[in-house]
Amino acid sequence: MLKKERQIYILKKVNRDGRAITNDLTEELGVAEDTIRKDFQELTAKGLVRRVHGGVLRIESSVLQYKERLISNTAVKEELVKEAVKLVADKHMLYIDGGTTNLKLAEALPAAFKGRIITNSPTTALIAATHLPNAEVNIIGGRLDPVSLVIKGASAVEQIQALNIECCILGVSSLTPENGITFPSSGEATLKKILVEHSNQVIVIANKEKLGSIATFFSCDISEIDYLITNEADLSITDQYQKKGVKVIVHETSDKNPQN
Repeated sequence: MLKKERQIYILKKVNRDGRAITNDLTEELGVAEDTIRKDFQELTAKGLVRRVHGGVLRIESSVLQYKERLISNTAVKEELVKEAVKLVADKHMLYIDGGTTNLKLAEALPAAFKGRIITNSPTTALIAATHLPNAEVNIIGGRLDPVSLVIKGASAVEQIQALNIECCILGVSSLTPENGITFPSSGEATLKKILVEHSNQVIVIANKEKLGSIATFFSCDISEIDYLITNEADLSITDQYQKKGVKVIVHETSDKNPQN
């Protein structure tokens, strides 16, 4: 296999799995570790991957349109939020961060939920207000981002700083044990950082494709998460998060719903 073909293979693997490991590639491609390391160095220099110990990670550099995310992996999201409902059903104050997975959580909460829900997502607020007759629903005010359809900006940050949040369902796009929680935009990374700082408990619901990927802007350390709910069943991956103090709940899914 020529170098160009080998590097295309590596990039396809990274884009599909979020990561590529040196030892795996030496077996799959039948080449020496030094060869793979040189490929990693070249791909990193071109800004196509992020180099980490033992391999490379996918770089998340864009924010998908809300409609794209809404129809992506819906069956997986619906399965994962079942675990989150078990953790939050008796909460008195619940902050549901923006995101299509968190929207599924709002839909899955039992109608008997009597707590207060605060969100920066108008869509989530509407679902909660119509689906949860016993809940008090509050929405953060400010500028509506036309891509993600959540409230962002300085006004949103100021309002979050005034809160004492019992439990936060944090929306994420990329996370690794080494690089923490990262986002494609600096404004989003800052808002999430403030949100975590004002939350007594942080729960993250993340499809396995988000694990091991990294975006441009750092928000907070992975140890800030109390619970990580995921469909990643590989213990060699989830153990890395547990070593950082994160309680990992694995809910295996069929993954039959295609990624769009």
